[in-house]
Amino acid sequence: MRAFPFFFLVLIPVGIYFAYRSWKNEQKRRELLMQWCASGGYEFTARDDQWCSRWPGTPFGQGDNREARNIITGKTAEQSFAAFDYSYETHSSDSKGNRTTTTHRYAVTAVHLPVGLPTLQVTPESIFSRIGNVLGLDDVELESEDFNRRFRVHADDRKFASDVLSPRTMQALLSRPEMSWRITGADILSWQDGKLAPAIVLAQTSGLQTVVAGIPSFVWKDHS
Repeated sequence: MRAFPFFFLVLIPVGIYFAYRSWKNEQKRRELLMQWCASGGYEFTARDDQWCSRWPGTPFGQGDNREARNIITGKTAEQSFAAFDYSYETHSSDSKGNRTTTTHRYAVTAVHLPVGLPTLQVTPESIFSRIGNVLGLDDVELESEDFNRRFRVHADDRKFASDVLSPRTMQALLSRPEMSWRITGADILSWQDGKLAPAIVLAQTSGLQTVVAGIPSFVWKDHS
């Protein structure tokens, strides 16, 4: 019986230490993001949960306690962009009724488009991509077998998907690290597991701009 309180006397300071270290690391990461924003001429906002409901589809609209933190906004290559940490919680219970809360974290980057376009989503091929939240969009097979093997393409307009994902654009995306992205309205956005960092913002905006640069002029004209 005496060992029980002693165990907690040891456990409590250990828990406090790890909580403090986690908080300290978050402070350092935020300071790094703020310094990067200052050097690049971007705006930084600590928290604005309006970003949590701006778009439908993965990773949004799931769980509860949704938060958008460390929001970075500005322009790159004359295109407006936003990047932020997005998180939400899900809950589960075991057979004994013990409740567990899981926090899901994503780094999200979005680039604004000149006009609104039909919805098109591309995600790396996996078991989970087959059952993910794809807004009821059709699964599209393209001419490139390599692209079909590596990515799942969902769209509400198959011709639009083929127009955007030209052979040249597909080849460019195959040569880059895989990423999940979606055109939704007048934005194209990308998301990945984890937390925001300057390198992630740069990689995501670069990948999204690769897609945007490959969209044929007639597509813009057809939807303007």
